[in-house]
Amino acid sequence: MNQGIGRHSYLKHWAIAMGLLLLTAILCAQLQKLYSESHLAVLVFTFITVLGLLFSTLFAWLQLETKNSYCSSWFFSAFLSLSLVLCSYLDHTLSIDWAAVSAGEMQLSLYQKIIRSDLTFWLLFVFPFLFSVMYFSIRSKKAKTKN
Repeated sequence: MNQGIGRHSYLKHWAIAMGLLLLTAILCAQLQKLYSESHLAVLVFTFITVLGLLFSTLFAWLQLETKNSYCSSWFFSAFLSLSLVLCSYLDHTLSIDWAAVSAGEMQLSLYQKIIRSDLTFWLLFVFPFLFSVMYFSIRSKKAKTKN
């Protein structure tokens, strides 16, 4: 009976994260179609969906192990989703004169470097895990001080 409840909770956490990331994949593919090469929109959708599957699987496990609520799953997954959409939008709308950069006439600003960096994209996936662990730690410390 307890194992069934755990599996049900895991699937709820997984469905929350995956649902939001599936929506994110759709939005990012639409941004790709609107602002850039439209034939790559399917690739963007597939890439973010596969990453969403991996993220949701690991994140749901962490949420279950830390006994975090479904609300925190919504919040942390929504943070990731909004961050990915915003990062995609900024990446598509960022104006860079690549000829001038290549010729050495100008350098990218810090803002341009952050938006264009691959590391930014991957770090966005780390934040929900960090927030989840920090939330668990804060809850644990509060519970210890109550006792």
